[in-house]
Formats: sequence, structure tokens, C-alpha cells
Amino acid sequence: MHLRSVILSVAVLAAAVACESSTDPIIGVGGGGGVLTADQATGDWTLNLTKTAALPCNGALANQAITMHLSVLADGSVTSLSSWRNPVSGAVQTLGGTVNLTNGAMDLVFGSSVGAAMELFPGTMSSSGTIVGATITDPAPGSSQVFGSDGCKYTATGSKTG
Repeated sequence: MHLRSVILSVAVLAAAVACESSTDPIIGVGGGGGVLTADQATGDWTLNLTKTAALPCNGALANQAITMHLSVLADGSVTSLSSWRNPVSGAVQTLGGTVNLTNGAMDLVFGSSVGAAMELFPGTMSSSGTIVGATITDPAPGSSQVFGSDGCKYTATGSKTG
């Protein structure tokens, strides 16, 4: 009777391990790990923007590139050393938010003048130095618009440049 329980338990454990696809070593629970490290997220990045038709958007950043420097802590928070360069004025401006190191999900806020900001959400960063599935909305919720008027949305792809 005990042998049957042991065999059944081993079979269930073997099936769970065989189906394991997470980056955590123990059936996706604990053990740390993730899709990228803070060091891989930290650095210089370029985002290439394509305006969408989701919002009316006058005076948009169509086909522009935004460069940013990310400084990311071990918990995924973006430090005050992070910044982005305004492609119109050339000014270096504030950048805040988080990078989820477990799954690469990003939520970044590109600050500008007082009360004006854009938000990158959603988006996914990889350890290979790419950003995919990103949408930048101008203005960010609760902020005034950084570029143009009537609200703007962009799809963004990115790559690490340094």
C-alpha cells in the first residue's frame, strides 16, 4: 500500500518537473531567477516610435527615436540616475518606474515639464537587449501632454545601445 503512494507521488513530481517552463528552478516557486538581471536592464536604450491611430494626436513624435539611460536596482525599481533625452529639444529629463526582473514587464514614466509626462506601459524587456510589445501614451494618466495635443499613442520597439 505504501509503495503505491510513493510511486504515485514520484510520478506526479516527475510530471510537474517535465512541464516546468519558468525561470525559477523549483517548479516556478521561489529559488530566485528571472528573465533578466538589474545589470542587464541598466544601460543606454533607444526606443523607435510609430504613431498609432488610437488617439487624434496633433503635433506627434511620429517616426522619432527616444534615447534613455536606465539605472535599475535589484528589486526592479528605476533610480533617480535614470533619464531620457527629449528628441525635439535635446533636454535630458526625468525617468522613473519599474522593470519586473522576473518577467521583463516594464512601466516607465517619462517626465518633462512640471506636470507633463508620458508612460510606457505595457512593454517587455529581454536579457538579449530588446524591448517589445511597448506602448507609449502621451499624456501619462494624471499628467498633461508632453508633445502635441489631443493625446498620442505610439508603439515602441527598443534595443540596448550601451
